[in-house]
Amino acid sequence: MPIIGLSLIIQIALAIHVVRTGRDRYWIFILLMPGIGPALYFFTQVLPDLGQSRGVHNAKSSLLKAIDPQRELRKKKAQLQLANTLDNKKKLAEECLESGMLSDAIELFQSCLKGVGEGDSDTMLKLAQAYFANGDYKLAIQTLDDIITSNPQFNSTDGHLLYARSLEKLQRFAEAIKEYQVVSENFPGEEARVRYGLLLLQQGETETANDVFNLTISRSKLAPKFYQKKEKYWIKLAESNLC
Repeated sequence: MPIIGLSLIIQIALAIHVVRTGRDRYWIFILLMPGIGPALYFFTQVLPDLGQSRGVHNAKSSLLKAIDPQRELRKKKAQLQLANTLDNKKKLAEECLESGMLSDAIELFQSCLKGVGEGDSDTMLKLAQAYFANGDYKLAIQTLDDIITSNPQFNSTDGHLLYARSLEKLQRFAEAIKEYQVVSENFPGEEARVRYGLLLLQQGETETANDVFNLTISRSKLAPKFYQKKEKYWIKLAESNLC
């Protein structure tokens, strides 16, 4: 009896799925066939959709990376050996950066900036990120300055935040505060704003820091749930540093 009840619940749930997703109504009649009907619908209609879901794709990628951390790195190396293209070289450089192979990433990004890739702003930004991760903060700043020199119209909030963070690492605090203040106004998230508040707090500007943290907290309360979830770390950091 419980098995029959469970089968009926599955059939009803899948029938609702047919209606909500706008599929042909003949699937409802197929679902009336015990066992084979629901199985046929699940494997031909539901499972392919799950495979295309961004959340499922990200979860699958994370699982594969946890099981075999070097999998993507080997794949990118093989692709570069097969076709020594600028695109494949950039993809390998990005994977090296993500894997913490910073010297390799820097060398590859530098190589990508020769020939047809010379002056490419996106590659230069990645190179600056690799320099920063490697502790080469002066080179990170120099590379970011070079981007603007070669492409004055280039605009990147990630690059702007990286510039402010590099100044902070070099203890050029007054300059860093100015950069944080500007980037926090248009950065798509709370990281820039909270980092700005933390540096203000470190420099003894408690009142201004509190204003910045309160802005993050008040914004988060008005924001939709997905934003609160995405920015949870920075929101909590703002709350915990509020004086």
